[in-house]
Amino acid sequence: MLNKVVTVIMFVIAITAQMGSAQAEEVAAGSIENLLELNRNIEGEFRQVTYDEKGKQLQVSEGVFLLAKPNQFVWDSVTPFAQRIISDGKNITVWDVDLEQATKKPLSGTVGNSPAALLGQPAADVLPHYNVATLGDEKFRLTPKQNQDLFQTLTLSFRNQVISAMSILDTLGQTTVIEFKNVETHEGVAKENFILNLPDNVDVIVEGQ
Repeated sequence: MLNKVVTVIMFVIAITAQMGSAQAEEVAAGSIENLLELNRNIEGEFRQVTYDEKGKQLQVSEGVFLLAKPNQFVWDSVTPFAQRIISDGKNITVWDVDLEQATKKPLSGTVGNSPAALLGQPAADVLPHYNVATLGDEKFRLTPKQNQDLFQTLTLSFRNQVISAMSILDTLGQTTVIEFKNVETHEGVAKENFILNLPDNVDVIVEGQ
């Protein structure tokens, strides 16, 4: 009889723990959804550092960025190499300035589960692809539900409801840390900001069309 009582108690504890975990994840998802929606029309500067699996620094880049609803963004790396990544809401173009080469592909299906999508698409459409955990005040860890994603975990940090950092652990064990500074919100910008007029000497590779 005692063994049966203990079994029932352990079962109830396990069910309660699962319910508590699910409720905590739901609260975390709701919190980060609100924060992401507040950071869809922003601009500022970034510093991006990539480390290998042993923590050795591999690359550092700095630049400026601009985000605007819906799904429009400009990511300009200034140092050490000039690179422009632009989305007009339908297509995304990556232009390696020094190489005189650009790659253009449809936005749909390209960044649907990627970090870029989190700051471009409606949070309610993107967050279902992740398990969300709260790491602290305005800090969250997202783990993709699909194994084929390009990263293992994504950590987002906010300060006073403004995005301050993003850390990405990829499938190779490399970690990319992006720090945002001088971030400002805007009410919307001209669509011309997201139109990339490439010089005639740039080779354009079109994918997925």
